Amino acid sequence: MFSGDFEAEKKAKRIAETLSDHSLFKSHSRHIDRAYAESIGLKVDRLEADDRLQDLVLSVFHATTHTFEGTPAVKIIENHLGKAFIKGFHPTHVAPKKRT
Repeated sequence: MFSGDFEAEKKAKRIAETLSDHSLFKSHSRHIDRAYAESIGLKVDRLEADDRLQDLVLSVFHATTHTFEGTPAVKIIENHLGKAFIKGFHPTHVAPKKRT
């Protein structure tokens, strides 16, 4: 991201500290929009600039979203060879229904 930048280490450290600040984000899954990412110094490639790349990224996003909503999967890691690790959540206890 900062190749050739003589302040690369300083910039990377500042960005890492910002992103790891629990008082700002409170959760690993908190959304960071493009404007904020750019404002803290991240270099952002705009998907809208490349229709094919945007279509590919959105296809992966939609496929994983449907997988997470329709299965017990909570984590998916897959490589370019089609090898995948899929972690599932299997509740061991279901709370009884409350009587009214």
